[in-house]
Amino acid sequence: MPTIEELLDFLASRGIPDEWQPAETIESGGGTIPKTSSKGLVRSSTNEIIEVGAFARIMAQYAMRDRAAVRAASTLGGLALDLASSAHKALWDVVNWRIQTGRLYIPHKYVISGLSVSAGTGRSLSIAAGEAVHGGYRRYYDSRPNAIAVPMNPNSYAVSYVLYLDNNGNPYLVEGQTAPEGGLALARITVPAGDTGTTFQGTITDLRTFGNPTLPPVFSRTVSLPNAFRDTTYGVYLHLESAGLGGDVSLVVVSKTRNAFAVEHRGTADDVVVRWMTVYMGVL
Repeated sequence: MPTIEELLDFLASRGIPDEWQPAETIESGGGTIPKTSSKGLVRSSTNEIIEVGAFARIMAQYAMRDRAAVRAASTLGGLALDLASSAHKALWDVVNWRIQTGRLYIPHKYVISGLSVSAGTGRSLSIAAGEAVHGGYRRYYDSRPNAIAVPMNPNSYAVSYVLYLDNNGNPYLVEGQTAPEGGLALARITVPAGDTGTTFQGTITDLRTFGNPTLPPVFSRTVSLPNAFRDTTYGVYLHLESAGLGGDVSLVVVSKTRNAFAVEHRGTADDVVVRWMTVYMGVL
């Protein structure tokens, strides 16, 4: 722990005047009291010795010492808060700007032929015969009339679903605009407001992605960054977390902008999951 003199020297270095001026002795009637670190002359603002009793002089010096200590503590406390604020900002920059992380899913699923979706009987949908690559295998499916029923929509707004096949070829409808991970999207089904009749009155939009096993398609995904960088000099690091069947994994970062980057999967493995990290070393 620093002494009072060290604190006063520090305050002087910060441009704060020293109001405590030590002397060799303190006058006390017919004798003297040796100087210690807590004793000194009591002076006025004009540097004149103030004639007070010996005990009062000592108490005044204690008061001046305590005042200096309080001022020193205040200055040191302010510096500590400044350092803490700077450290917090630097940590925030690292967590939110310099380093950003996330998860990316890239499938390798496509239709070779067929598998179109059409209206069936009543509220059902039919799936034509066809062939597809998904789940790591090339699969052929017979036609499936009335494969799945479309829910009614009593709401005052339209509802969209995606019809997809899982990796075992089972058909499902999921509300939303995209198939879930592991799903081969075939069509978007839009159910209009108030469609509660026995016959489906909505629309069917084709979502099939076509490809040829001889020259497999390349699948890409764009990652949007939570915080935009100042420029595109950041690095992108990819870590393969898992991959399904079907072959090899080949990932390439093909483009970068300040707030996004794109990754291509040039291999044939399906259901690839990647953990990504971006690192920016430039000036924020």
